[in-house]
Amino acid sequence: MIEVMEVEGTPPRSQEPQILAIGKFDGVHIGHQEILRVARSLADTEHISVMSFWPHPAWALSKKPGYDRALTPKREQARLLESLGVDRQYRVEFTKEYASTSAEQFVEEHLSVLNLRGIVVGVDFTFGKGGAAKAQDLAWYTERIAVPVHVVSPVEENGLKVSSSQVRAHLENGRVEAAEALLGRPYSIVGKVAHGQELGRKLGFPTANLEGIDEYVMPAAGVYAVSVQVHKEESPATAIVDGASQTWFGVMNAGYRPTVDGTRFQVEVHLLDFSGDLYGQMLRVSFLGRVRDEQKFPSLGALTAQIQVDAAAVRRLFGL
Repeated sequence: MIEVMEVEGTPPRSQEPQILAIGKFDGVHIGHQEILRVARSLADTEHISVMSFWPHPAWALSKKPGYDRALTPKREQARLLESLGVDRQYRVEFTKEYASTSAEQFVEEHLSVLNLRGIVVGVDFTFGKGGAAKAQDLAWYTERIAVPVHVVSPVEENGLKVSSSQVRAHLENGRVEAAEALLGRPYSIVGKVAHGQELGRKLGFPTANLEGIDEYVMPAAGVYAVSVQVHKEESPATAIVDGASQTWFGVMNAGYRPTVDGTRFQVEVHLLDFSGDLYGQMLRVSFLGRVRDEQKFPSLGALTAQIQVDAAAVRRLFGL
């Protein structure tokens, strides 16, 4: 199991030799996965470790809109890193004070104590106050601690460099399949089923209302085809373990429910061919395709008719 170390300031000294990958790892997309692949290729008996930063520097330094939410909140990020062979994560608290650390300080105080046998970064990596030092500069700074640096070329998709900001842009526009191509997996969220107004049940389409999802970047309001894993308990370490339960297909509405004058963004999912009580259970919902925009209907009857159309479309998509 991955060891997650919350770091405030300087990380603790490591006794184990390590190969260290450094970056934000927001989303753990295919570019990040390539960095980790290189790290694994360099390791013999060394631990594979990651140094990441929380909260996102764009939020910590300038409160950039949207960056208070993550593509992969803490436990989800740790789960994915573990699945990619990472033994240890140094999750560094990113503050304005930390951002003022000089390049020399970063190497001598934060890296030299980690018993490193190699460092792996992406070509866009920057460090030191104001991001003044670049990936290519890191090898010069680490000469004094005799640690080789490996700079990984960017991964491209459709001629564009893969980045977390690209993934966010796709999700903000409802392009979940484009986001999936960059992530190397469907975008997913994990939440707990809570009691709602039971409007879906009254319309003949009971829905699970998800809470505890405020940390996630959410796709644009709309109706989506999804797959759902149902779990009775939350795993303390990783939120939900892959393959721990049966998978269902479903129809999700993410939005403000304008037909009933909703004012709060809500996520509700109807599981096809499912019967049972989901209250209090954890769901992992993976976005597989966008069905349509969210709409305001003239009546609940019209809404019900459209839900039937949506469910039929999702059934066709999955061959049900």
